[in-house]
Amino acid sequence: MKSVIRLGLCVAALWGGAALAGDEWKQPGYGGSGVDDDSSYMKAEERGSDKGLYVLLGGGTEGYTGDLASDVNAGFAYGATVGFKPTRGLGLELAYSGGLSDIDTFGPGGASDGADIIRNGGQAAITVGLVPTKLQPYLMGGIGIENHNVRGLAPVAGFSDDTSGYVPAGVGLRYNIGSLITADARVSYNIPFAQDFAPVDNDLGNGRYQALLQLGGTY
Repeated sequence: MKSVIRLGLCVAALWGGAALAGDEWKQPGYGGSGVDDDSSYMKAEERGSDKGLYVLLGGGTEGYTGDLASDVNAGFAYGATVGFKPTRGLGLELAYSGGLSDIDTFGPGGASDGADIIRNGGQAAITVGLVPTKLQPYLMGGIGIENHNVRGLAPVAGFSDDTSGYVPAGVGLRYNIGSLITADARVSYNIPFAQDFAPVDNDLGNGRYQALLQLGGTY
């Protein structure tokens, strides 16, 4: 329940920001030619880069839902993303993400020094911008593969090393600051398949959520 509340608060914060910034970036719609009028549209150098290659690095938190929520504590998450926006609305990206978690069964410190579960994964995804504003909300979806490395006494509790797949789906906000700097905040829910690192079924409820804040640039 706590993990669901945390995820809900993150989503609410993201969409609240989008509502406040809806009129901030005045420019033609996706694919439209528009009129080059300074009274209606901002010049390209003023609005920042909204197309092209982007690179992002950041961190945040991740945790597990369903039957895993009570067994695995939320922990630190980190990631790196390389993407390309051929248009203002569409983004194609490859991303690395990692996470550190403790198994709650063994107490606050987990089963070993440091993290009990070290997760490393990679994914390919598509992002679709919802409005052509400088602070742009977007939807994200794709497919990924990840490895869970279980340390200490954790295998006794039914956890073990495993490589499996997942389907990421999420929402985010991206903001271009000036001509180069880009800030990106996203919340995703990752649905597992062929997962055997934990003693639970592969279904929609036994997934992993992640919230990341990343900084980088668009070129």
